[in-house]
Order: sequence, then C-alpha cells, then structure tokens
Amino acid sequence: MTSEFWRSYAGFVVRRPRVVVCASLIATAIIASGVHRLVVEVDQEMSLPADHPYIAIDRKIRAEFGGQNFVAIALVPTAPTIWRHDVLQAVYDLTLDLLRSPGVMAQNVVSLSSPYVRVPRDRDGVLTIDYLMKDVPNTEADVAALRILYNSEPLFKGALVSADERAALVLVDFFDGVSVEQIAATIERAVAKYRSPQMRIAVTGAPIFDNYQEVLSRQQSAYFLGTIAAIVCVLFLAFAQIQGVVLPLATALLSTLWALGFMGFAGISMNPWTAAVPIVVVTIAAGHSAQMLKRYYEEFRRLGSRDDAVVESATRMGTVMMAAGGTAACGFAALSILRIPALTQFGFGVACGIAAAVVLEMSFMLALRAVWPTGTATSADGPLARALAVVMHSLAAVVSRHPRRIAACFAAVALLAVAGLPRLTTEFAPRAFWPARSEVGQDLRIFDAHFPSTITLTVLLDGEPGAMKTPEAVGLMNGLQQAMTEDPAVGRTASLADIIRRTYEVFAPEEAARGLPADDAGLIAQLFYLSESPATRGYVDLEYRRAVVRGFLNRDDSASTRQVIHRLERYVADHPPRQIHVWIAGGVGPVTVAINDQTVSGKILNIAMLLATMFMLASLLFRSPLGGLYVVAPVAMALVVNVGLFAWLRIAFDISGASIVAIGAGIGADYAIYYLYRLREEFHSSGDIETALRSALETSGSAVAFVALAISAGFAVYVVSDYYPLRICGIFIPITMLVSCLTTLTLLPALLLEWRPGFVFRSWNSRASATEAA
Repeated sequence: MTSEFWRSYAGFVVRRPRVVVCASLIATAIIASGVHRLVVEVDQEMSLPADHPYIAIDRKIRAEFGGQNFVAIALVPTAPTIWRHDVLQAVYDLTLDLLRSPGVMAQNVVSLSSPYVRVPRDRDGVLTIDYLMKDVPNTEADVAALRILYNSEPLFKGALVSADERAALVLVDFFDGVSVEQIAATIERAVAKYRSPQMRIAVTGAPIFDNYQEVLSRQQSAYFLGTIAAIVCVLFLAFAQIQGVVLPLATALLSTLWALGFMGFAGISMNPWTAAVPIVVVTIAAGHSAQMLKRYYEEFRRLGSRDDAVVESATRMGTVMMAAGGTAACGFAALSILRIPALTQFGFGVACGIAAAVVLEMSFMLALRAVWPTGTATSADGPLARALAVVMHSLAAVVSRHPRRIAACFAAVALLAVAGLPRLTTEFAPRAFWPARSEVGQDLRIFDAHFPSTITLTVLLDGEPGAMKTPEAVGLMNGLQQAMTEDPAVGRTASLADIIRRTYEVFAPEEAARGLPADDAGLIAQLFYLSESPATRGYVDLEYRRAVVRGFLNRDDSASTRQVIHRLERYVADHPPRQIHVWIAGGVGPVTVAINDQTVSGKILNIAMLLATMFMLASLLFRSPLGGLYVVAPVAMALVVNVGLFAWLRIAFDISGASIVAIGAGIGADYAIYYLYRLREEFHSSGDIETALRSALETSGSAVAFVALAISAGFAVYVVSDYYPLRICGIFIPITMLVSCLTTLTLLPALLLEWRPGFVFRSWNSRASATEAA
C-alpha cells in the first residue's frame, strides 16, 4: 500500500471520526459477543499430536483396557504401619465407594480389598482363586495373617502396600469421556470422609493434573490484571499523558476482546494454552499502539495540528504497521502445522488478536485521536522517555564510533551460546512442573516417597481370537516383562503371564520350580482354565485376542521412558513373534514422550517458518532480500541467546522451553521492521547517516525500547508463579524482548555502517555519484 493510499484513507477518517468510532464500537460489540460462548475445559486429547504412533497405540489400548484416566490414592496413617483394623477398614470402604461411583471401570479398581485382586490358593488339593481381602480382619491375629499372605504373594509385592508398610494404595480408572472435573469431584467425594488427623490421603494421576491445569486457567485472570498494571506503569512513565496510557491500553483491551470473541465463535474453549491468549495479545497490541502513538506525538510537535498529525503519522506508519503486524500474526498462525489442537487454537487466537490490533489502530484509534481534546497532550516526554533519549543519544555515538567492536561483542555472545549446545537437553520431566506448595505437588511427593512406580508404559499384544492362550503369547509376555525389569527406570511390571505363572506355582509347586514349559500348549490351556477370574479382566479381553503388558516406571522424564521403549523394540526385533503383533507403546510415559517430541520438533519448524515469513515480508517491504536478512537478525540473535541460556543453565528445551522461545520470537518479530523503516526514512530525508542514525534511535528506537519494556513487564508477572512453565515464561520472554531490542538498536546500525546495504543507502549512493560526476 502506497503513502498516497494511507494519506487518502487517514484523511477520510479525520473528516468522519465519529462515524468511524461508532462503526468500530459496533463491530467490537458484535465480535465480542462471542466471548459468552467461551467455556473453561481441559481435554487431554486436545494436547495430543493425533498422528504420532505412540498416541495411536495408546488410543487402541484405552479403547479396550482403559488406562488414560488412572488415579492413584495413597492412604498414609500416622500409625507406624497400615496393618491395623481401622486402616484396612478405610481401604475396604473407599474401594467399595469407588466401585459404586459413576464412570469407574470396575475391572481397573485395584486395592487390597478389590474383587479384581485375586490370589490362587490350594485348599486341600483344590485350586481356588480367592479375594486377597474379602472381609476386613477384626482381630490382631487376622490382621497378622493377612499381612503374611500379602507378603508371601509375589503378584502384588510392593504394589498395594509400600515397601515400608506405611502406606496403602488404591488405584481407580475411569471410562473415556468422563471429564477431568467429574473425575476430580468423584475422587474428592470418595476420599473426603476418610481424611482425618490420623489419616493423610494423597491423590495423583493425569486427570488430577489436568484438573489442576484447569484451575490454573481460571487463575489467568489475576495474571492478566497484573500484566495490565505493568503495561500501564510503563506507558505512563514513557508518555506522562493520560492519552499515552488510555489509547494503547484501549487498543490492547479491544484487540483482546476481538481475539476472545473470534475464539468463542470458532468453538474454542479456554485451556492452559488458550488461557494465555489475552496476555500475549494485550502485550503485542499495546506495543503496536505505542509505536503509532509515539509517531503521532512527533508529528503533532512538528505540525502543530491534531488532524494533520493523525494523517501524517498514519501515512508514515501504515505500511510498516501492516508488515509488522502481518509478520507476527503469520508466525502465530503457523502453529497449526504442529497438528496439536490446543496449540493450533492458541495460535489462531493470538493471530486474530494481532490482526485486530492493526485494524483497530488504523481505524478506531485514528478516529479517537482526531476527536481527543488536545489539552496538554502535545508531547510524549515522560521520565522514561527522557531517560531513553539520553541512552539513545549515547548509543548512537557508540555505534557510530565503534561498529566493529559492537559486531564483535555480539559474535562473541553468539559463540558462547553455541558452545553450550552440547549441554542442551530436550527431555521432559512433568513432575517438576507441579509446585511443592500446592496440594497436587505435596501429594506427588508423598507418592515419590511411598509409591514411586506410578508412571505407566503399556504394550499391546494383538492376534486372532484365543491367541493370548498360546505358549507363544505367554512367552512373549514374560520376555517383554523381563526386558523392562532389566532397566533401572522400571519399578515393576504386570501381565496375564504373572497370573498364569503364579497359578502354576500353587497348582504344581515342584514342577513350577523348574519353570513354565514354553511349548506345552496343553498345560498352558489348563492353567488358563484354572486361573480364570475377574482378576484377568484388566489384562486380556473376553476373546483372548488382545492383552496388555504393563510397566510402571520410577521416573516420569521422557529420557527414561524412551530408554525403556528402545529396550522393548530391541527385544521384539531379536525375538520376532509369529502370529502376534506387538504394539509399542501406550500409557502415560509414551504419551509424554510423544507430546514433547512433537512439540519440540514442531516448534523448531514453527520458528523456521516465522523467520521465513519475516524474511519474505521484510524483503517485500524493503524491496531487497538483504533487507529481509537484516530484519531476521535480531530474532535470530535472541533465539541463539535463549537456547544458549537453556543449555548453560541446564534447563530442558522441552515442550515449555520450545513454546516460550517460539512465542518470544513471534512477539519480538517487529522491532527491526519498525527501526529499519524509520532509519531509511530519516536517511532519505537528511542524506547523512549519522544524523539519520541518531534520529532513528531517538524516535523509533525509543518506541522499540518502550515496547520491549512494556512486554517484559507484562510477562514478568509470571515470575511469582509456582507453576514451572509460567515461571520460566516470566523469565525468558523478557530476556527475548531485551535481546531483540538491544540487537535491533546496536548490531543492526553497526552492520549498516560497515556494509552500507542498498535498501537503505541507495538514494545516498545515487546522490554521491551524481555529485562526483558534476
């Protein structure tokens, strides 16, 4: 769009400001009505990469055997042991309450008293499959007998009672489709009546974490208010005018309303990702508005007319604002390439908000400035502006005198950051996310102390009907379990083969001592017949076509899970089954690996696409590919510094780290566009590079610094959060902003002085050649 277009357009707005204001408010009201459709909903499926093989396998397993909604409940009495009548009664009653609760998969309820926990017994030569604890023992002798029975039963050793016998475990699973709010409410109702000063009850599991994330999503409003307060402070310090606070803030808030309205109409719910949309939009929108307002004040001082200042600032800034806003919006919209619904929705919301900010700034805000009484609003010299003027004047002098030293300093920083890359890890440790001060974090640490092996890794076996009753299936289950238990990350394993083996030990102890014959189909069939009970339902389907082998990991980090998966893959490659297909792997551990891998690789692709988008738009704006490279440089520098900090500080570049870096790059994408555009304008006006450099730094450079400080202050409110992803967001987003800003205001002009690229100096070079010819 040409300057003539923007001058004509701005003139139209100035002549009919009230019409434009009314039209803008009507449009805002219509779009904002979609906010009423927003609901807070955490759906784990929305955070899963649908095309990842681990996710596909996990869905296969869940459809038949559940496992997605497992919740673990630990009962920890103040007494030195759980082997007491009152504690066992609590386990019994809680188990019964859970079995009667809606949405519970009964066959996946596991505890000392669960009807699906059975033990084989020899009663006078007759093999029976009995309850482990059918009734609560009333006497100390009965309690002691149960304790002996449990400790002698290898099927459940360490699984239902902690190794120190200080805690008892109850596991419960819910059908797919039951919401995390319903699960959390059901669990809370069930355990509330058993909590007492004598009984600590801890709860953990994916649904509990998801519900806590939903609580965090609702708490985002408090951080949003903190962000608004921080931005207001920076704007007032920068402009020292009510107008200087109100106009950028109005752009920011209205843009946020537009973004939320579009999300509501699109049927997008508020989740931990989309809940961050308002904060991202309000900071970016305030930054774009501050750039325009800074230019408006400059033109007002120069021209002395409010209307003329509105027209001239729009003429000068229209094209560059469209380019800068388009770059940032495209960067966030590109999140859709990850094929993770929650991130796609986040990118959509932010992109809509940025687009809304540009539209509102070039319509509603122009009209509002045209009708705003002039009063004393004739300058933009707040204390921050005056301080930055001094800094920019000094910075211009340093850059002019020592461009090579500045370039060398940035090169040294970049090399230092790159040197740390061998230390960088992308592995994911979800447990570190949950703050120790929260109830979720406290409960998690109780499980770490008593039941560390709660992270599931599940292998699915699939064959023809009856295939799971064959010697091949039993041998395959045993082999997979053995492969897992050889890894120190695995605490225990469980499968149908355990029940068959234990049945054989009780049925024929002398023969069982020599091991289970691997090729005796008749014996295997007999043992299956003898072991048939509700206890098998958690491991095999009714047709004996599919079965699962479960591993329980001691750690939840993706590196440990990946190591176990590779061990299983090697085992299957070395022992290929003939008639059974082995699907590796589902469960919480592999799902975590899938999410992290897909997000990290996708974010890297997203960053690459953002840089490519910036390059293309800037190349078009400056009509030079070299101009595109200059615009990309500050964001690339910020990326290098951030990744280097992640490496040297040993902070995982995982799902949170990669997301933060990508978001920071999207937010800081417009600094170089604004600065270079102004530098070229000043140079074409004066023909003197030092004058242009100083003028661009004191005008657009100051505005870039305003924006960087405002965004940094807005995100810094997250530093106080107990939640790890938010806390590091509050640290690294400001770092990204400040590095991008500093690179734009020092390295770019230093490189321009050294290399004199044509997209800035073309008119000067032409003038110099003409002078020499004369």
